[in-house]
Parts: sequence; C-alpha cells; structure tokens
Amino acid sequence: MADEKSYAIPVTGAVLSGGKKTLVLAILGALLLIAGSMYAVDWMILIFRIEGVYYAAIMKAFMSFMCCVLAILIGRNHLDPRDRKLLVAAFLCMVPIDITMSVIGVSKTLTFSGSLFMSAGVLSIIAHAILAVRHGRGFPYFRKSWKQVHGPQTLLQKYWILLVILATAVAAMALMWEDIVRINHQVIAPIYTAFFCFNTWVAWETVRYRLYPRPNAFLAALAMTGWYVTEIVGEISNIRIGPASDYAFAMVWVFYGSNVVLVALSGYRWRS
Repeated sequence: MADEKSYAIPVTGAVLSGGKKTLVLAILGALLLIAGSMYAVDWMILIFRIEGVYYAAIMKAFMSFMCCVLAILIGRNHLDPRDRKLLVAAFLCMVPIDITMSVIGVSKTLTFSGSLFMSAGVLSIIAHAILAVRHGRGFPYFRKSWKQVHGPQTLLQKYWILLVILATAVAAMALMWEDIVRINHQVIAPIYTAFFCFNTWVAWETVRYRLYPRPNAFLAALAMTGWYVTEIVGEISNIRIGPASDYAFAMVWVFYGSNVVLVALSGYRWRS
C-alpha cells in the first residue's frame, strides 16, 4: 500500500477553519433540520394519503440547491482547483435534475417515463460522468506505471469491489426487468445502472488507494454508495408496483438527501 500522502494530485488548498468552518457547519445543521421535517412530511403524505401538500417537493429541490451553495463556498479550502471545479460543475447539473424530479413527483400529468424524465436522466448521466472523472483522480490504477508502486495484481484483486457492485445491480435489475420494460426504461435503466456501478467502484478505489485524504475519500465513497442504493430504490418507485413503489418513493430522498450533502462536504480540506 502506498503511503497515505501519495495522492494522485497533491492537495494544495487551505484547511477549513474559523468563521467559514462555522458557516459550513451551520448550513449542515440547517440541512439536517430540513431533511428531518421533509422526511416527516413525506411519510405523513404516504400514511394518511394527504394530497395537495408540496412542502417536501419544494424542500428537496431547495436542499439540493443549498448543497450546490456548499460546493461553491469551498473556494480556497479545496483539495485542488480542478477538484473544486468538477464538483461545482456536477452540482450545476444536479440542481435542475432535482427540481425536475420534484415537479414530476407532485404532478398529476407528468410521468417517470415521459420525455421530461428522460431529459433529466441524460443530465444526470452527465453529472455522474463529471463525478467519475473527479473521483478517478486521473485513474492512476489503469496506468502501467501503477505496478511499480503497488506491484502486480490479479484481476480478482484489482476488480473485486467492482464485481460485487455489478453482481448486486444485475440481481436487482433481473428481479425488476419485466416492469422496467413495461415503463420503457429498458435502455436508460441499464445505462444508468452502469454509470452508478462504475462511479461507486471508482469512489471506493479512492479509499483503497488513498487518492484523497482519508476523510474526503470516505465521504465520497459513502455518497456514491448511497447514490447506487438510490438508483435501485428509485427504480422500484418508478415501476409503480403498488405499495412497494409508494414506500420506495418515500425512501429515495432518505438516501439521496444524504448523498448530496456528503459529496458536497467531500470537496473541503478538513485536515492538514
């Protein structure tokens, strides 16, 4: 294993401290309060079959916007300038996606198989392609020179994390495939799934090979794992199979809300 300081790109930003750290933590506290109230409203709507309450939908989009603000606030407390730019670019894609999803969720006419949803899906793929580049840190484990530092690895040693992620994704999709075809997601669902599998794997490689400082690596990896779970739970919601889809819809933002916060926080330099 390489030394803990052997990042793919040197960390050059200033450690988050002082008044700015207080501001970031205050925003985080506000986000936690918003999330708690939002989830409570979501579940009340589900359990008591309440209609015409749009608080949760509005606050979901607002929560995503505030995480984008957190990313923009990183400033000189970045890991490196390129990392900050990629993170902000990803969030600028994600905010309109989350607004779109909230609108579809409360609409009486829009569906999760319509053109608006598909457009948001394409934008989501772009956002996660940006995140894959960000978390890859240049993908040094694909380079021939990598063996000189880490020694030779068998395919199983190198890709076992990816294989585990792919196996669970394939099993989940196989169970839902008939319904995925029914709502015309047979193209976008596998593409989405492939992106999330790859992104989750890449994020965990930052932990295994210490390509980020340890706090940032775990924040990014947990965020992308949560996104992976969000994709599966979200598809259960999309296929509309009765109560299971209703409960899945209420669970999506439990994971997703955590993800957007974690990935925003992963852009700050937390320690020297």
